[in-house]
Amino acid sequence: MTGGGYAMGILGKLLSLIKSMSESEVRDFQELLKVKFGFSRFIYTTSEGLLILGNFEDNEELSAKVPEMLKLLSELEDSTSYLIQAGEHVYSLVKITDDVLMLGKGNKILDKNDINALIRLTKDNFRL
Repeated sequence: MTGGGYAMGILGKLLSLIKSMSESEVRDFQELLKVKFGFSRFIYTTSEGLLILGNFEDNEELSAKVPEMLKLLSELEDSTSYLIQAGEHVYSLVKITDDVLMLGKGNKILDKNDINALIRLTKDNFRL
């Protein structure tokens, strides 16, 4: 598969995995993101902007914008993670894999160890 077909394959795999998780497993994962990384809101998307999982009010619209944000920021400085402070909130934009992106909103500035732990946690939970 290439392009969008590959992204749809990843999305299908991840959505199937999430559907197979119990509600308590999904809640536990969300709670871990909150406790360990300080995220009050988060969204996971494919690199094509397709929604995987999230708790922002505008998940569908935001999921399409996450890859655009990554592209814009990477033009300033090439990296796999970015932290943006806006008022009292810190937004963490992380490239989990080439196919999976994550945007978290919280009050904690993540360091390199936190980012690596977030990537490991996500890969383990999504079986990437």
